[in-house]
Amino acid sequence: MENLHVEIEKLSGSEAKSLLVNILYRIEFLKQEAGSQSYTVTELLELSQEVRQELQKEKKFEGANKAVHLICGESSAGSLRIGLHYENKIIGFPDFFTVGPLWDLHTEEGRVKRYDWLVNNINYDMDYLEEEYCNRISKTIDQINAIPSSLPIILWTATNSDEQIALRYFLYLLREKKNCMYVINTTKAFQAIYSTKSPQVDLRHSGEVAPEQFEEIYTTKLGEPLTAEKRRELENEWLLLSKQRGNLRVIEKETIQNVHDDYFDSLIIDFVQELHSQYGKTDFILTAKVIGEILFRSPHLINDGYLEYRIRCLVLKGLFEIKGIPKSMRHYSVRLSS
Repeated sequence: MENLHVEIEKLSGSEAKSLLVNILYRIEFLKQEAGSQSYTVTELLELSQEVRQELQKEKKFEGANKAVHLICGESSAGSLRIGLHYENKIIGFPDFFTVGPLWDLHTEEGRVKRYDWLVNNINYDMDYLEEEYCNRISKTIDQINAIPSSLPIILWTATNSDEQIALRYFLYLLREKKNCMYVINTTKAFQAIYSTKSPQVDLRHSGEVAPEQFEEIYTTKLGEPLTAEKRRELENEWLLLSKQRGNLRVIEKETIQNVHDDYFDSLIIDFVQELHSQYGKTDFILTAKVIGEILFRSPHLINDGYLEYRIRCLVLKGLFEIKGIPKSMRHYSVRLSS
């Protein structure tokens, strides 16, 4: 029972809810279908065994796995998992490396500093941050550490700051492993396969790749083997990144650049000014609308949480006036101060 309690404690909120729904569904089925008390007891024992198996399944790499794939983002991992089917182990890292501190992120102290910054600046759901964020990061790192030496490792990346940083971070975490490793850049692979097709799509993040496209990219064998020399180079680049104190990164000419926190402020202000000119008056504009347009216009990959943080900073600086309560981008509007 003590081991069972420990495994349950490791579950994130969403995992616990999913497991609970499954249990309640089975119990409701028993109420309707069970013809005898002994039958019910048997079914409950089977349910208990299923729950234990569910708790254990993420701890082991199944023997049927042909390779391990690392990718940035749980959504990207979901699409990759569907595309490559069940003979590949997919590990999605649940973070966005473009924003927030990277200082010593490969250590527990660095992860705590990053968490503190997110809590104090980004308008995430507090239940997610408090109950799931740290647990998911910890579980993912444990999965990476548990990769057996017999399996090749495929690292998926793209030409954006998030995934380029993630590539270097992954390789640093894997620095002691002797596995054969390969890198697939989805931006370049997408161009190689689909550049002649119409309409052309400018892929910015692996999260934009459909499952069937992941499968085609992988089976086309567009991955590049990583030499020991290249691995050391990228590991050292991570160490350099992890000593920088900035909170925002972009890609310039395929190079990761640290930029000031206010990098996107002028783009935000210019768009609000543009809308005021279109309307002929300085009406309040829903923050979600402003953020959606900036995400579309920006040549650099950024997420909505960081843009919402910058809009609140512009309010605090007196450049924007606010209407509503800034508990999320859907709950308040802004306009240029008169």
